[in-house]
Amino acid sequence: MKRLLLTCLLSAASAALAAGTPAGTIITNTASLESVDDAGQNVTTPSNGVTLTVRHVAAVEITPNGSATQPGQTVIGRPGQDGVLTYLIRNPSNGNDIYTLDTQAQPGVTSALVTYWADDGDGRFDPDKDSPVSTVSLQPDEERVLFATYPVPSGAQSGATFVFGPRATSGVDQAVTDRDNFGQISTQAVLSLTFSASQNGTSTSPGSVTYTHELHNTGNAPLTAQALALTDSGGAWSYAYQIGDAGAASTLQDALALWNGTLASGQRLPIRVTVTAPTGLAGGVQDTLQLGASIVTPSSETVDNQTPAPLTLTDVTMILKGVPSSAKTVQSCGQDATCAAPVSITDGLVQPNEYLLYTITGSNGGNGGLRRPILKDTLPQHLKGVTFRGVASLNAGQLLYSLDGQSWTLQVPSIQDAEGVTVYLGWDSNSDGVVTSEDVLPAGEGLTLTLITAVK
Repeated sequence: MKRLLLTCLLSAASAALAAGTPAGTIITNTASLESVDDAGQNVTTPSNGVTLTVRHVAAVEITPNGSATQPGQTVIGRPGQDGVLTYLIRNPSNGNDIYTLDTQAQPGVTSALVTYWADDGDGRFDPDKDSPVSTVSLQPDEERVLFATYPVPSGAQSGATFVFGPRATSGVDQAVTDRDNFGQISTQAVLSLTFSASQNGTSTSPGSVTYTHELHNTGNAPLTAQALALTDSGGAWSYAYQIGDAGAASTLQDALALWNGTLASGQRLPIRVTVTAPTGLAGGVQDTLQLGASIVTPSSETVDNQTPAPLTLTDVTMILKGVPSSAKTVQSCGQDATCAAPVSITDGLVQPNEYLLYTITGSNGGNGGLRRPILKDTLPQHLKGVTFRGVASLNAGQLLYSLDGQSWTLQVPSIQDAEGVTVYLGWDSNSDGVVTSEDVLPAGEGLTLTLITAVK
């Protein structure tokens, strides 16, 4: 009886067939027919060989994954510097591959500015050691750290986000990509101030002067009162402080407590300091006040406080005093009531019905203003009035006239034939129609009163 046995022989290469078998692996096998011939001998008859080659099944994997609405990673980027996203790219396929990198980005990101870098092996981004790449070559199961950088604009506001991610495409099969890799760079809050400027001023005694300083938010994040520290020190006179449109207070700290606004990036906040000098101070006396401004918010990964130490400035106020002086001269006009050509009286003698011209000058020889500047003269016995007028050495303001020192007019009152009358010439510096302590004759300026009289 004949016995037939069919066997199949696989080559050694075929033993490697399993998931992940490297691309290009050759699988060969043959079969044979075993039988017993009529003589009772075993006979083996081989078949033809069958050869197969394992195909490269492309694949790529980038982590961490993330979507545009839920980024897989968020890092802090400083304005004016590169923000860095870190990825791991792996070749999970069964063959070598070269992956092309490009960018998918949300609005606000310029894809052309994204740069990819292959890590040098230490896992830390260093542009001096890592290499910029547009493709990555990986063997099966090989992985590599990949960095994606994006320049955060120098003018980016705190919290501004830039969402993008790499997309890797297989060079073996361009239909194979990994695209679910959105990450986010969030702009760091940079806190910074300038405080300007020191000032010098003058005041009368008593008197006051107001200085206006500015806090300028030069950072990229808004500042509230809670983020600021404002101080004042020194200053022996009376001071009042006002921040923005808030109420005034006797200390800068209290003024800050009254301010509940927000100083946006780039905006300026006025700080007004009013100093009031007491009565009785000598000319040249000074008072000095120092102001300080800083940001108290601590630095962290998300915050860079560049003004933690106080910025200081100084206000110096000096007392100015007016020094009054006056002089009076007389000339003879003879029988000319207009005094068109007055002459000197050398012997001190006059006669009845002779016209006289009196000139009274008042001036400020100090370094401060004279308040309520008034020249006055009273006709003595034996003289009767004709007319009077005034001249000022400056233009801003106006001259006023009076016969009682209370009621003032722009017109010269008549004193024709008046006896014992007192005439007043006042300087109305604010042109409000009266002469008060609010009116000031500046240093170096003067008034002149001319009075024509006749000897009885």
